[in-house]
Amino acid sequence: MFVCFDASHRATARQRTALLALVAVLLTAGHRVDAAGTDPTLALSSAEAAASGGAVLVRLQGSLQFDDSLQFSFPAGVVIFQGTQFVRLPITGAAVSGSAALLAGGLAPAELPALLGLGAPAPPPARLVTLTPSSLSVVLPPGFSAGAATAVAYAILEGDAFLSNAIAVTLP
Repeated sequence: MFVCFDASHRATARQRTALLALVAVLLTAGHRVDAAGTDPTLALSSAEAAASGGAVLVRLQGSLQFDDSLQFSFPAGVVIFQGTQFVRLPITGAAVSGSAALLAGGLAPAELPALLGLGAPAPPPARLVTLTPSSLSVVLPPGFSAGAATAVAYAILEGDAFLSNAIAVTLP
């Protein structure tokens, strides 16, 4: 086998590498390319609330694919808010509640990291009750009023914030 190490051969190898990269880009142009198992799928389809013994249980249904979070431990859970009052119920860890002016207009992905830094441990009985790929049930802390509230599922993966659609829930 004969191997050539002259300058013209190296330029040709660089050109081939560039051509292969260009072909790869052109083949994937117009197609979404995701790494498998990295972007959490968060979509809420329904919400209902019920009161029992002074506690309010909220059940959310939809696509809540937090599988990677359970394996790799990244921040994920649900936020329920009413005006600026909120409770954040992570899938691991304790519930946190408080008030955040940034919630007055809803919650945007860019605001999620700030919200994760706000609040204090939520009083009992606040907690995550159940979590499946298609539903999530939580108990709210005292202090939420009867009426309209909003629920949003969230995750932060590799510095990127992911939010589900916001869904309205009527608290009893």
